[in-house]
Amino acid sequence: MAPQLALARTRVVVTMGPHPALDVRARVDAALARLSEKPTVVELPLGEPSPGALSWSEFLQSGGGDNSELPVGSDQRGAVLVHTGGSMGSPKLAELSQRNLAAGGLMAAAGFGWRADDRILSSLPLFHVGGAVDAVMSAIAVGATVMFPTALGLRNPEVIARFWTIVDESEATIVASVPTGLAAVAGSPRQDARLSTLRAFVTGGSPLPAELARRLEALSGKPIYQLYGMTESAGIATAQFIDGEFHAPCGGLPVPLARLSIDEPGRPLQPGQRGEIYISGPNVFLGYRSGTGVHDGSVDGWVASGDLGEVTETGEIRIVGRSKDVIIRSGHNIDPLLIEEIAVTHPAVAQAAAIAMPDSYAGELPVLYVVLKPGAEATAEEIVDYVGQRIAEPPARPKAAFILGELPLTPIGKVARYRLRQMAAEQRVRMALQDNPAIAGLECADGSARRIAVRWRAEATESERRQAERIIAELGLELAAASE
Repeated sequence: MAPQLALARTRVVVTMGPHPALDVRARVDAALARLSEKPTVVELPLGEPSPGALSWSEFLQSGGGDNSELPVGSDQRGAVLVHTGGSMGSPKLAELSQRNLAAGGLMAAAGFGWRADDRILSSLPLFHVGGAVDAVMSAIAVGATVMFPTALGLRNPEVIARFWTIVDESEATIVASVPTGLAAVAGSPRQDARLSTLRAFVTGGSPLPAELARRLEALSGKPIYQLYGMTESAGIATAQFIDGEFHAPCGGLPVPLARLSIDEPGRPLQPGQRGEIYISGPNVFLGYRSGTGVHDGSVDGWVASGDLGEVTETGEIRIVGRSKDVIIRSGHNIDPLLIEEIAVTHPAVAQAAAIAMPDSYAGELPVLYVVLKPGAEATAEEIVDYVGQRIAEPPARPKAAFILGELPLTPIGKVARYRLRQMAAEQRVRMALQDNPAIAGLECADGSARRIAVRWRAEATESERRQAERIIAELGLELAAASE
């Protein structure tokens, strides 16, 4: 947080006040302590005010600033700097203009088909384009209502326990969440909830597993619709129009004003195409803010997404993964989604993520990290056998599975795949060095999951250290600075 605030040259920080279930206020203070120039802190009340912070009402009463009209053409002025999330490297702030935000809201509303009488129950966080643009700005565009199920959203266990009753009580017509939130909802008993006002679920941020869609639609009797977008496109590029029908999980069609291409900017979409997605339109960002200015914006109006997609027979876009998430095993490109889709059909599995584990022979091996359903039991070996029997291509069969209490998540609720890659690297090195007495501990903490920090035992010999370093190098990993 501190590097982001410094990069943005922040003068005012608007934050929530102390909250028993959220540590945001404490983390803001910790970040501000690292800055040489301290911004003004404005606090929105959630409890007792903090010393040294302005209340929202005091901030409004302070006035100041230039209230004159903005010049013509000001819609291209920067409006927000949004952290793109996920990575643990240097901060990356995407700059969106006023035009981007306005266009994104209109495009999302048109793509989904919002109505003025819609009541959107949203658990999408407002610090991300999904919540700020796809939910709030799009609702403003048509005059719809947005509601938030407490400050924690679908991370609040009390909300999950009463979720279907909350839908009835709030008369929600739309429920908006990322797939991990919908997975939690799918495990909550419906009981006697009527859901008479609910017409659809909408989701995005990551591909929706078909099995999760099936479970939630069977439980609720309502269809799920997806959108596809990214921070750099103000959160929107394609969407499935809400028509009351049930559709297979898919990113949908390009929304009005958006242009999409596969593999090459400007190439018309054709059924069967598969490759990296390129996006153009009035929603495409200005570029990334760095310490020296703005860089790496669109090229001739097109931005490369880094996402892999394919065009269906109906011209829709199906997201098949991230280019950096593809697992390459002895030259075979393996789509993690293929493995995950099968894993979540196991009766005991609630969530699954397939990740590349380093290997000295194959380069990478697919492994699974899974979360079991409440009360369910299964061994890692059973899950590996179940998935392997249902994958025809041998290289794509997972080598191992690891059962977690929960998957690590990014702040917006996506699976933090970088953390799983780090865990896979750590586990692979531990397995390879289990007989080496020189190792006291190790950790992988870099965003690319390629560097291993080793803590050596004091009595380790030079030959034991060299052997460990050689094995780490054979796995395609680097040794970070060693310590005693």
